[in-house]
Amino acid sequence: MKAIKALVLVMGAILAVGPIAMPTPAAAVSAPSGIDSRIRLDWEAGTKRGGRPVIQGYVYNDHGRPAVDVHLLVETLDASGAVTARTIGFVVGTVQFNDRVYFEVPLKATGASYRVTVTSFDWKGGGGGGGM
Repeated sequence: MKAIKALVLVMGAILAVGPIAMPTPAAAVSAPSGIDSRIRLDWEAGTKRGGRPVIQGYVYNDHGRPAVDVHLLVETLDASGAVTARTIGFVVGTVQFNDRVYFEVPLKATGASYRVTVTSFDWKGGGGGGGM
């Protein structure tokens, strides 16, 4: 009986702490990509194992053609909103039409807040690509 109570207490403690390898997210942000309203982002700031900061989320494609070669810009901001660092990220694979693809962009340092934008992409099948 004591063993069962001890096991219940240990399991309760593990469930309360949660998985250690999971990122600890900050506030999630959902916004248009910045260059084409048919490509949008849903992301959050978190930390990975070892306390490394990361931006993680999804790129959504609301267009009738797949998007490829999606590049992201993550700007780290201080408390006043000034950019303190910039990191380039890439979305691996193709973002199929009416679908989403997960991404992670590791950061060198944390910030007070972040700004994430799509800087370029192409519509698969040619013509009408986004980009700057």
